[in-house]
Amino acid sequence: MPGLNTDNKTCFSCATAAAALGILSMLLGAPALAAVAESAFPAFQLSPDTNPSGHASGSNQIAILRFNSGQRTEAVQLWLSLAEQGDADAQFTLGVLYNRGGGGVGKDMIEAVRWYRKAAEQGHVIAQFNMGILCATGTGVVRDLNAAAQWWRMAALQGHTEAQFNLGLYYAEGTGVKQDPAEAVKWWGLAAQQGYPAAQFNLGLMYMKGEGVDENQDEALRLWRLSASQGFTQAITVLKVLHLSP
Repeated sequence: MPGLNTDNKTCFSCATAAAALGILSMLLGAPALAAVAESAFPAFQLSPDTNPSGHASGSNQIAILRFNSGQRTEAVQLWLSLAEQGDADAQFTLGVLYNRGGGGVGKDMIEAVRWYRKAAEQGHVIAQFNMGILCATGTGVVRDLNAAAQWWRMAALQGHTEAQFNLGLYYAEGTGVKQDPAEAVKWWGLAAQQGYPAAQFNLGLMYMKGEGVDENQDEALRLWRLSASQGFTQAITVLKVLHLSP
């Protein structure tokens, strides 16, 4: 899978940064993909996080209450009924259940993909992100990097931070899409604005090298400091190498 941009051929214009190039090349490897998002599942509390669409139906609330009270078979049956009627939240929930296994449902990635896809096609943002992960890793489906990029684009356009980050990585390295540094900057920029530390770090690299954007060392350092302030290891290390405070 793609990692962070590791081009160590481009020298920084300032002498201090140039001296750090050899070390930087060892710092920029990081996982391209976050784990499959399951933020709507773990506790099943009645909160906005439970229903990314923003409006839980009464039946979905009943299913959640039943699940939390231990009536899991009844809850799953209700979600199945709702999902068959086209309820995207119920479809997503079934996708998570089959993805993880448990709650009276055996792990079944074929079923997980089926329900994630149905929810994603209705615009469910986390389902779209998860479909991207599954297509990128070939889990439950034939591996298809272009399809992964397309699913992430749908989620990214709805503001999903990890989708924006992953899409930026694909454009930076030409994975599943035509390589386009400017597009990488665009998507990392959107994720960075939402406070995603890995995107802030990568965007800083692009500004430092002038790749996909005009070179701006001050902006690069600003972004690295933002990333470091959230504990992002690569950013902290780079700033230390450059003898700069976080």
